[in-house]
Amino acid sequence: MENKIDIVIQGGIWHNTYTTALYYLTLPFINKVIISTWLDERDKCSAYPKDERIEYVFSHPPEHDGGGNLNYQIISSSEGLKHSTTDVVIKARSDQTILLDDMEKLNIFYNRFHEDKEIFTLGMGTHFPYHPQDHFLWGKREDLINLFDLPFETAEATHDAHTDFATNTLRGNIHLGVHYYARFSEIAKKHATDPKKYLLDAAPNRQEAFDEYDRIKSLGFKPFPRVTMQWHKYGTGYMYEGYAEQGEVYYDEEWL
Repeated sequence: MENKIDIVIQGGIWHNTYTTALYYLTLPFINKVIISTWLDERDKCSAYPKDERIEYVFSHPPEHDGGGNLNYQIISSSEGLKHSTTDVVIKARSDQTILLDDMEKLNIFYNRFHEDKEIFTLGMGTHFPYHPQDHFLWGKREDLINLFDLPFETAEATHDAHTDFATNTLRGNIHLGVHYYARFSEIAKKHATDPKKYLLDAAPNRQEAFDEYDRIKSLGFKPFPRVTMQWHKYGTGYMYEGYAEQGEVYYDEEWL
């Protein structure tokens, strides 16, 4: 559906999720909102007023969270994207809301700067290889489907139990990013198959992953300009300052 965009809001149902869906539907370029969540959220969702432009998708949760709930994101994003029908789709978290003025600007930015198969994101990590921010993604439907068509993370520890990014748990953003970059790079594909050697924080060959990431970074993902967000889970905005201290970068050039 040309010039219209579906939004997949994925994750558990928060107090803002339904009102955020209605809020986004006021944007003229939005076709419909798909809320992709879990089977145990059905009763909560059934209490909301019906809207023909809001569609619900309910899935079984994964057996293992993958560290940082990555496997939850893979399932809810992938299942939601299957119900999208537009050429371009947005993937958003269920606990976040970006202000309408900024959504309008992001739409202009995407249409102006999108070139091929790259997916636009809120920020790009530089202190870790293959590390796009995964909160909010905007790209072609087929590319987002490919992004979430990847194996579950099978970390030796969950995010809340004995996690050690140096030795036993791959950062979720890297797991997501490296498998997408592997579609463009045989070297990235090699790195994806052996995270202990190339991708964990203490991996002995980590510099090789950084070198390839630097070479192909813009082929897979590009950062958006900064936005104003309500992050309802934490009662704050997007944590630009904290993420920047961890090496995340944004599109900070003048463009409008």
